[in-house]
Amino acid sequence: MAIMIPSVISPEVKSAAERKIFEWFRSAAGTDDWIVLHSLGIATHNKVIYGETDFLVLAPQLGIFALEVKGGRVKRENGIWYFTNRYGKTNSKARGPFEQAKDGIFSIANAIKEKADDAHWYVAKVLYGYGVMFPDIEYDAAGIDEEQWQIFDARDGENVKGFIERLSAGATGKWESHYGQMSSTKLPDYSDVKYLASILRSDFDRAVSMHVQLRAAKDELVELTKEQYRCLDQLDDNPRCLIQGPAGTGKTLLALEEVKRSAALGLRVALFCYNSNLAEWLEYYFSDLPQDLRPVFVGTLHKFMTQITRAAGTTPAFPGDPGKQQHYYRSGLPEAALQILKDSSGRFDKIIVDEAQDLIEDSYLHVLDACLIKGLDRGKWTMFGDFTRQAIYLEKASGSGLVEKLDDYASFVRFRLTINCRNTKPICREIQMVTGFKPTGNLWTKVEGPPVQYYTWADMDEQRDRLTALLQQLEENHVAPDEITILSPRRRENSVVSMLEGFKIDNFSIPAKPHISFCTIHGYKGLENTVIILADIEDFASEKLMYVGLSRACSGLYILETEDAKKEYDALLVRRLLNE
Repeated sequence: MAIMIPSVISPEVKSAAERKIFEWFRSAAGTDDWIVLHSLGIATHNKVIYGETDFLVLAPQLGIFALEVKGGRVKRENGIWYFTNRYGKTNSKARGPFEQAKDGIFSIANAIKEKADDAHWYVAKVLYGYGVMFPDIEYDAAGIDEEQWQIFDARDGENVKGFIERLSAGATGKWESHYGQMSSTKLPDYSDVKYLASILRSDFDRAVSMHVQLRAAKDELVELTKEQYRCLDQLDDNPRCLIQGPAGTGKTLLALEEVKRSAALGLRVALFCYNSNLAEWLEYYFSDLPQDLRPVFVGTLHKFMTQITRAAGTTPAFPGDPGKQQHYYRSGLPEAALQILKDSSGRFDKIIVDEAQDLIEDSYLHVLDACLIKGLDRGKWTMFGDFTRQAIYLEKASGSGLVEKLDDYASFVRFRLTINCRNTKPICREIQMVTGFKPTGNLWTKVEGPPVQYYTWADMDEQRDRLTALLQQLEENHVAPDEITILSPRRRENSVVSMLEGFKIDNFSIPAKPHISFCTIHGYKGLENTVIILADIEDFASEKLMYVGLSRACSGLYILETEDAKKEYDALLVRRLLNE
């Protein structure tokens, strides 16, 4: 079985021929050390602005081969190619699949020359070739640029391994006819194949950024880090995984990718979280995706418990006394949900939990166990969380204690993310200064950015004036209003935001409105925006809360602090510097 990257084929791929060939490669015997890249994008294509190779096969001791796939009926007449799909629709092209494949492999070869490091310079000289696959018809070579050994057709059945071996023999013969006996170094070994996959993978295996402008048309494609690729590989190979990482390391992004990959395999997937604002964002994100990529359920665990108890008519009465509401959410509602779930064998094939540190309580874990086929002990699940710095809803619990509690329920693989792919260097430095958080490994991003700015105020009127001046400055610098979020440890009615005039500031909502948004720091956990303004900061005592607030900013970070808070910050600064 070949290693397929990505490991599943997206439902968005409509070509039945590509789907068949994907499965043939994935199940081909004797190909365990092969790596097959599907839908390889070529950003620096020779002929077109952005090209695509259907499959790139990296086979040890055989070579590297670009493959074009053409399903349905194919005809070439007077130099024009005609392709008829299964619905009888015919398209014509002057540029044929052999030319596409040839251009593709040369573009890839050029990309390898540019990307290979000094220690692997020789990979640019390994054996290359190309071919075209016609799985639905018998096709005989009829052009000067094609030979029969470059063709896979219906007569080959599912024997993709034999086709690659044929391509290797043909390419070797062609090379030797021009240059003489071929050196053994022209054939890549397994380490070469792995290295080539690592430098080419980022050209096609991309994910949608969680950039909280929440405007789908402006979602940017971001390249996953090598660390995140290794994480995705862990998820492919293990049924139960705990992914830990500080803020900004891409946990939610990876959770989204894991949901889509699992749903594409036909699994009934649930995506749970704790924070209602994050849940709304997740629901909004999946609403625009094809049905085959959506989870069966997405939202807070409390929403799920409420839904199933309401459907059964057993939802406990919500207490009017605020002092009893926490008991309702942590005990009453979970107990009612368990009564419904205990007689079932599980509702989901797989569950994925984002911001998992907020749900590591026995009452919640019992519900997660009951709703998962085979339970937490033997079922399929992935949890993402920051157990050290962001467990702000479980103040008495330590990060190690939370992981130990989960360990009591199941055995699982652990993976740690360390590379910050959200915040700029100045923001990362400020997080460390204020909270004392010291990263392990290469956490800090390589992205430079504007300095973090502090504004000191003596009373609320002065804070209002400073915030007004800051918002005017951002407006004059053409920062879009919806790229600005004001966060506060206070509710809006008690915040300086309630005193502002002349600015349209909406409470954070999904989808976002084209205005400046406001939210509490607690409510914004798991989210981000380009510019974050932390208002009403009277002290830096709550390191976890400050960590969450500071780490929400991608590029611009501004803090409005009291004079006492400034003195506290100055003392922190001295203490941190002395301890360095």
